[in-house]
Amino acid sequence: MKRHVVMMIAAAVLVPGLMSMAADVIDGVMAIVNDKVITFSQVLELVQPVDRELRRNFSGAELEEQRRKAQTDALNTLIEHALIVQEFNTKGYKIPDTVVDQQINDIISKEYGGNRAAFVKTLEAENLTLSQFREQELERIILQVMRNHKAQQTIIVSPYKIQKYYQENIDQFKVGDQIKLRMIFVKRGEPVATGTMAAEQPSSTSTNQSALTNAEEIDVATNSGPSASTTNMAASATTTNSEVSTATTNSETSGTAPPPAVDLQRRLAEEILAKLDAGDSFESLARVYSEGKEAKEGGDWGWIGHDVLRKELNEIAFTLKAGQHSRIIETAEGYYILEVDDVKPAHTTPLAEVRDDIEKTLLQEQRAKMQEDWVKDLRAKAYIRIF
Repeated sequence: MKRHVVMMIAAAVLVPGLMSMAADVIDGVMAIVNDKVITFSQVLELVQPVDRELRRNFSGAELEEQRRKAQTDALNTLIEHALIVQEFNTKGYKIPDTVVDQQINDIISKEYGGNRAAFVKTLEAENLTLSQFREQELERIILQVMRNHKAQQTIIVSPYKIQKYYQENIDQFKVGDQIKLRMIFVKRGEPVATGTMAAEQPSSTSTNQSALTNAEEIDVATNSGPSASTTNMAASATTTNSEVSTATTNSETSGTAPPPAVDLQRRLAEEILAKLDAGDSFESLARVYSEGKEAKEGGDWGWIGHDVLRKELNEIAFTLKAGQHSRIIETAEGYYILEVDDVKPAHTTPLAEVRDDIEKTLLQEQRAKMQEDWVKDLRAKAYIRIF
């Protein structure tokens, strides 16, 4: 009968509609670890957050397979926790009540703004008593203490192991071509008709009037009336104005297309490029004109590889030499100008530069292996039955 109940529970884990019902209606034994019973509801509680993620990423038979794996992982985790807590108790270690109290007070302070009533209501909503929550926190503290105790055991990574790791993973330390890049970005603007820009410039009529005025002023300075040459200039100006007027009328009546609109932001980019060509500092111009997020740093992107920039920028950036800047690179969103401060050809990072990182990696691996061996040893000495 018990076996039948456990089979019903295991099936419920694989059916989304039964998962919440199972927690409310039925419970059963999933494993026994020495004198500790691990229940279905405990496994289900650990699996539920993972299950929500699995349902977003899998479906059908693959989802069921992933759920079975998640259930097995959760059960093994609970077995491991039980073994570590039992080892703690066997060694005669104790956690003072004040430590647990402080842990709970810190949670209330940080997560509930010091509102103890809100904390208790949250526990009630999760069907937890304060005593049960206290037991959970005590277990978390015990697990942390025991793992830290194991991690603090002296581990020595020999120079030979570091050298061996470096040689066996040499591809990990290979670096492709790199450049130290600066960038100026100017956003694309709204096109402006060139006719509007021309209206702001002095007209030919104004120029002609100015020429007449200057001629008249010369005549006044020489105390003489208008000379023949002055009269000729005036006549010439009148003729020119007439020709301009006629040309304008002909243009309007002939249906000639208006001149194309221009982007003033493009003009700004061209002015920036001209300043760079004249020797102005790229960094200073980037601080003033660039609309990129690195503008405050003088457009500095630091050292980058081939996989950082978009294709049209990347292709140009890696053709530049140290100290060289690009022409304007036009894209859908705006205008880019690049400068390369320095270049690093593809190379393998020397062991001396990565020795510390390798040592940290090996220490982490050895600590993880030590934890794994420790739990295996605890399992080997324990009575464990999985239903």
